[in-house]
Amino acid sequence: MNILLWILQVLVAWFCVVGAVWRFLNYDQAAKGIVSVQALSYGTWNAIGVFEIGCSLGLILPGAFKVKPSLTPIAAACLAVELLLVTGLHVHYFGFQFQATNPAAWSFTLAILSAFVAYGRLKLRLFKQKA
Repeated sequence: MNILLWILQVLVAWFCVVGAVWRFLNYDQAAKGIVSVQALSYGTWNAIGVFEIGCSLGLILPGAFKVKPSLTPIAAACLAVELLLVTGLHVHYFGFQFQATNPAAWSFTLAILSAFVAYGRLKLRLFKQKA
């Protein structure tokens, strides 16, 4: 289970960082092609991107360096909530068709994976304390 959680943590962190950096560099292109991106300002999307990068670091660094590993499920839960809110924004403007090009589908998938990581890390921590 620990290996699965690490794989999911790395994947979620990777997709969130890549998505945030892409939005930083290509906001104008995204705003032209995705109606829901136009709903929020450039500064708001940047703030969301910084939050996602921070949470992504929280998914990886505490466990990797064994410093405050209790921050990992908190980062995963925060990321799951943020991604669900972004999913709601995309659904409101774009609809929810499960297609590879739909930003709502990507956000929702990452939110579910983040929630699973949060749950798994809390569950593993509880089992280690009981042993």
